[in-house]
Amino acid sequence: MVGPILGAAACRRAEKSARGVSPAGPRFREVAAASGLDFHHSYGPRTHALPEDMGSGLAWGDYDNDGYPDLYVVNQPGAWGSAQRHGPGNRLFHNQRDGTFRDVTDAAGLELVHFGMGAAWGDWNNDGLLDLCVTGADGLHLYRNLGNGRFRDVTRAAGLNHPGWCTSAVWFDFDNDGWLDLYVCRYVRYPSDLSAFRFAGVSRQYGLEVPPQLNPQSFTAEPNLLFRNNRDGTFTEVAHRAGVTDAHGRSLVVTAADFHRDGRLDLYVGNDLSMNRFFLNRGDGHFLDRSAQTWTAENKGTMGLAVADYNQDGELDFFAAHWLGEGDSLYQNLGVVSGQLAFTDVAADVRLAYVTLPVVGWGCGWLDYDNDGVLDLVVANGSTLENPEHPEILQPEKSFLFHGSANGFTNVAAAAAPALDVPRVARGLALADYDRDGDLDVAILCNRGPLLLLRADGAESRNWLQLQLAGRRGHPSAIGARVRLHAGGKVYFQQVGAQGSYLSQHDLPLHFGLGEEKPERIEIAWPSGRHQTIAHPPVRQLLRIVED
Repeated sequence: MVGPILGAAACRRAEKSARGVSPAGPRFREVAAASGLDFHHSYGPRTHALPEDMGSGLAWGDYDNDGYPDLYVVNQPGAWGSAQRHGPGNRLFHNQRDGTFRDVTDAAGLELVHFGMGAAWGDWNNDGLLDLCVTGADGLHLYRNLGNGRFRDVTRAAGLNHPGWCTSAVWFDFDNDGWLDLYVCRYVRYPSDLSAFRFAGVSRQYGLEVPPQLNPQSFTAEPNLLFRNNRDGTFTEVAHRAGVTDAHGRSLVVTAADFHRDGRLDLYVGNDLSMNRFFLNRGDGHFLDRSAQTWTAENKGTMGLAVADYNQDGELDFFAAHWLGEGDSLYQNLGVVSGQLAFTDVAADVRLAYVTLPVVGWGCGWLDYDNDGVLDLVVANGSTLENPEHPEILQPEKSFLFHGSANGFTNVAAAAAPALDVPRVARGLALADYDRDGDLDVAILCNRGPLLLLRADGAESRNWLQLQLAGRRGHPSAIGARVRLHAGGKVYFQQVGAQGSYLSQHDLPLHFGLGEEKPERIEIAWPSGRHQTIAHPPVRQLLRIVED
């Protein structure tokens, strides 16, 4: 079943925007305040504790099924270790479908005052409604969507009341039983009372003194968690049994994608000051650590991940954002080489390595912001080093908007996204076409700073297509479905729910920029194993495709 779900008002906005394209090309405009997104991260003075500096993320998800993505933003209170935590806490902003948002946190029962880290929407009970998982330095929180605009905290009842500093989380069906499971990254064992903790001493990085309470190497790594969905409203933690604890990794980010093209979702875990891990899904409830064999076992500070077939060869590649002086990576998927799945870092070849050396990269995402049929890349940057003259703040940095071409990538933030060219302490980043006008917009959360909403304008005159998939056999959100779109002799390949970022989640519908081409057919490999083809789909629409 295929049908357009782009509303008439959005169609009129897209047509109006297409008629008024600026000759200077597509641009992003910062519209958070004008859109009603009144939010400032954290409260009170900085107390030089590690959880404060790591920042928080945000997640797009259409929780009320009205066709427009809503936004959940994670927050942090005052001083670390303080018995009194000040609000406001996390916020839920409802999309009003007219370009504005309304804060519905209290009505939804979702305000949570904690040292929050990330969030991820996922329909774990297969009722067609997105539920919400929230991570923080205090552990996990799971909220069930009741369908009436309200949510209920079911953390303990579902078996997710595990302590420890949790960072990124991803919903995926690792055992292909049609129910979403949950993988959770954990960072380090950080004491609530720093005065009782004995440190080794002060270290130096780039000529600056780093207090030991801000050095991740001062603390023991926490093992990660894998919760298998029991299909009865509860979960069982099986990370050790499945072989994915990554016990020595200080994990910050994870992505689940079918890198091997075998119908099973693999895991790539990005760690801080410890080896990254590639876990290959065997299909029997277990994973194999293939970090070394796939040539992806880098030992850097990895904060952000973004997955896409950037070079249109039919294989999923991934970008990794790193700490200062390390340079970001772009791992090109080589397919099976000598019997093993293999990748190679081509960041230097496509001009993504050296330009990223002076900054610290966090949230990131692939998008075709100008709808020319070639993927672009946006990366949020912000240092973790203190300003030597004002140690109460961190050093701000400019973020990147890389325009993709046959010659590689060029940073065009100054011209196309001026708000990114302003130094900030950016952390979480998430993509969504929130106004449903045919291009992807960008939300960025700045640590101890504002929430930014960068609205994309000017690319709607080119052809584009957005797909929202709905599964019938298994989970309704079709996470893991593989989509190939054929147009103009090219094949565009994407997978639902595979992008990544840092502590954040992009909206689930897939966006394809097509330039002047029109799609000839869409081929879908559903998580259930079924295949479906749609011939000559219309362009410049958001199509809802139901599993046949």
